[in-house]
Amino acid sequence: MAWYIKKTGVTTEKLAARTGIADRTVTSLRAKNAGDVKHELNLLVALAVGLHMTPEHANLLINLNGQFLRKKKPIERYYMYLLSIGYFYCVADCNDFLIAHDMPPLTDNDNISDFD
Repeated sequence: MAWYIKKTGVTTEKLAARTGIADRTVTSLRAKNAGDVKHELNLLVALAVGLHMTPEHANLLINLNGQFLRKKKPIERYYMYLLSIGYFYCVADCNDFLIAHDMPPLTDNDNISDFD
């Protein structure tokens, strides 16, 4: 993920504001050994949306973290959908969509301060 962040020029603070994820968590995901630490799937999806990743790059991020989205799990089907359109939306919009479909949000909208 570090290469994608560098490519987009997004700072840790900006990405944390976009996603509602703590700065220290974003920093740990930027580390060279980030793939060695298994992160929660919702955080990976939030980061992919916050970075406006293409679906292919988002899936690569998830796969590099040793995880895969499975169609058998309802929440993961919703994640697949969000990743297919997420590069057009912000994390807060995705959270609202999940909540409207009785699913847990990716992060807490109260922690998001950058709605771009």
